[in-house]
Amino acid sequence: MAYEVLARKYRPQTFDEVVGQKLVTDTLKNAILQDRVAHGYLFSGARGVGKTTTARILAKALNCAQGPTVTPCGECDSCREIASSSAIDVLEIDAASNRGIDEIRELRESARYLPSRDRRKVFIIDEVHMLTPEAFNALLKTLEEPPESVLFILATTEAHKIPTTILSRCQHFAFRLVDYREILGELERIAQEEQIQSDAASLGLIARAAAGSLRDGLSLLDQAIAYSGQQLDEESLRQLLGAVPDQILEELMRGVHASDAARVLEGVERLIRQGFEIQQLTAELTRFIRNLMVARVCGPDPQLLPLPEESLSRLKELAAAYGPEDLSRFLQIMLRTQAEVRYALEPRFHLELALMKLVHAQRLEPLENLLVELGKGATKTASKPAAPGSAAKPAPNAEVDKPPLPVRARPDAAVGASEPELRHSPARTPPPTLLRGADAQPLALIRDRVQARSKLLSNFLEHNLVGWRLQDGQARFTFSEEVRWALDILTEHENRELLRSICSEVLGQPVQISVSVEESGNAPADEGRVRLSPRERAERDPRVRAVIERFKGAWLGTRDLSQE
Repeated sequence: MAYEVLARKYRPQTFDEVVGQKLVTDTLKNAILQDRVAHGYLFSGARGVGKTTTARILAKALNCAQGPTVTPCGECDSCREIASSSAIDVLEIDAASNRGIDEIRELRESARYLPSRDRRKVFIIDEVHMLTPEAFNALLKTLEEPPESVLFILATTEAHKIPTTILSRCQHFAFRLVDYREILGELERIAQEEQIQSDAASLGLIARAAAGSLRDGLSLLDQAIAYSGQQLDEESLRQLLGAVPDQILEELMRGVHASDAARVLEGVERLIRQGFEIQQLTAELTRFIRNLMVARVCGPDPQLLPLPEESLSRLKELAAAYGPEDLSRFLQIMLRTQAEVRYALEPRFHLELALMKLVHAQRLEPLENLLVELGKGATKTASKPAAPGSAAKPAPNAEVDKPPLPVRARPDAAVGASEPELRHSPARTPPPTLLRGADAQPLALIRDRVQARSKLLSNFLEHNLVGWRLQDGQARFTFSEEVRWALDILTEHENRELLRSICSEVLGQPVQISVSVEESGNAPADEGRVRLSPRERAERDPRVRAVIERFKGAWLGTRDLSQE
């Protein structure tokens, strides 16, 4: 007798044997038990997930000698003939090769006659999306009002190509991809029945390569047995499937973590010499980085990571070396590279460039840290008053046609300022601050605790706070006028709640937070002061100057948000 491949030998014969489609099979079983079987069904889903198999089981359940039943016997003539695709009343039609209107007309004529032996005449049309528009139109009327003894089961891998007129006449069941663990369990069962010696790692490779298709998994298992015999070996299976060993991928990522570009490029060279394709290597590395990200964010959850148990601990250890932001950035780079290498003339160059991006991506500073550093540098610059009549030097790389902004002294430091608008204006004296004596110690504790929890808020308290006091159960913070534009940040619910909780802890009593800006307009010394324009105020702000100098910026315009 000729050899029968595993996909046919272990094809499910009852609803309970179908793997991974419990929702579909339970619905069909209930329909049979309640005598509510429809006249037309559409089964859609990826290849190898059980569409045609379920259609045959439904035909057996309706035509079994002991039925209709949800557990066909498999022994009667109808069950055996349907299982072998030789039943005269169950016709399987391949729409890819019988897609014209003439074939559908013949099917429509055949549907008019009663079954020869069985209860129902069943038409299983596989890959139905291949039918021509004329063939679909010829099928419409028969599909909507077929004879009582006729059942249509349409199967397709591309449900979006089915006309809506056909969809509206059928009950649609979408078959899902089979889970990795379900495929692995089925492979282990079949390997045991076939007396194949294997381990979880080798079968896990096959289950991962199956990508949700149980039939593909069984075909790969057949191929592996033909290659390795009765003893499946992980190393030989990797060569057969073209799968990159996890240890090599781990070594690449350790080189990335160490910022060792030479080590990473040498690893790519070794893999290429071993015969791995660039496209396959890129896909494997992308999948590995995704697993690292999931392990870092969610922990080594077996439901989210299709890996054997022994690989999960190593993955968790490696993932701990990276931050979630780094891994998400890595995954974005590799996904873009995976799309590029598919059509690239030199795919190796694209992969090497992506790996260089991974090496250097860890050197990127978070934007929050840059803002804090800019704030510190701006404060130091502002603390040094400009000499009278001195002009700012242009940036080293400033463009000739874009002169740099003049660096002017702050109003409170420009005692001898030479600008026209300040010539007749007395220097503003800062308001008396309450940061001495008994008030200084709790404020220092508040600053220390804020610094440990929010760098942005700590920066404002460190450089822009000019006064604070505790009055009537309120911690009142007064900031300099230069940061009026940033009060929205200081009064956000999250920052305000953080400041309130820290103040309550330090002061030993529940307090509310009051944030205000020093009001210079009420001081007698400011009555004759010329009000500066929004642009002039922005030009005098030390943080604005620091950003422009740091990034070689040019001034485009100014908007006064306080007036909106």
